[in-house]
Amino acid sequence: MYEPGNPFNGKFLPSEATLSTLKRGALLLLVFVLLYYVGHFWPEGFDWRHFFSKGRYPSLWMPWTKVIVDALNYPAIFAITVLSLAIRSYRYRPSVPALVLGFISLPTLWMLFLGNLDGLAALGLLTLPFGAPLVLIKPQIASFALLAKKNSFLVGVVWVVFSFVVWGFWPLNLLTVLGAGWHEEWVQDISLFPWGLLLALPLLWLSRGDEDLLMAAGSLGTPHLFPYHFIVLMPALARMRWPWMLLTWAVSWTPLLSNWLGPWAWHFGNLMSVCFWVGIYLNKTRSSDESG
Repeated sequence: MYEPGNPFNGKFLPSEATLSTLKRGALLLLVFVLLYYVGHFWPEGFDWRHFFSKGRYPSLWMPWTKVIVDALNYPAIFAITVLSLAIRSYRYRPSVPALVLGFISLPTLWMLFLGNLDGLAALGLLTLPFGAPLVLIKPQIASFALLAKKNSFLVGVVWVVFSFVVWGFWPLNLLTVLGAGWHEEWVQDISLFPWGLLLALPLLWLSRGDEDLLMAAGSLGTPHLFPYHFIVLMPALARMRWPWMLLTWAVSWTPLLSNWLGPWAWHFGNLMSVCFWVGIYLNKTRSSDESG
């Protein structure tokens, strides 16, 4: 940009776009630092305190998880989680109500108070295609987003093949979740596999090219699913019309009915799959009709 009287004639001045990017980067860094500070006061949670902080990881977890998480502390995990969810929600729509509802939903609060690592998958979704390794740390729902674009899928495949070379054929460890003993111990696992595939497959076809729709559809067919895994879809509340947004948020709390109705009521959490998919799809279709 030329300015009269400038001896450099504008050649060495940053463009407005560059300045805007630098300002956004500085703001994000500041917010991260503030969240990192808050993370020192947030309760670490059972999983972080008894497992990850001690370098203990279940055998069915992705083998590269330890390499990444051992380089972080809990305040960093907390800051990454909150900031990643907020950015993804804001990108859809700068709506404070949608952002607040996403954070005070059962999946988000459960995960934060549990001290688990789904926030890394949320960061991976923001940084696709190269964030695929982070997405695959918690693949129950987030991994289906890799189907939205060829480059994300390709990076995911390359990473998995590379991981076989480094850590061996680790998918054998995942068979644990298919055993009867697993579901007897973990009644919170609401997976509908394999019957859920009857609905998941056609919905996946209809969801082509849309990360959130693919994740919502895939959640019906994934072999392992806890209600808090839906945290990666909570930013998508910003994509919905008000009625569906409020309904989906309310449904996110229904797994708590298991406290009164018994273990089977954990499966009310499966309603989130349907609410997310229908809410996003209807709004997407309506927006397309209006723009057309």
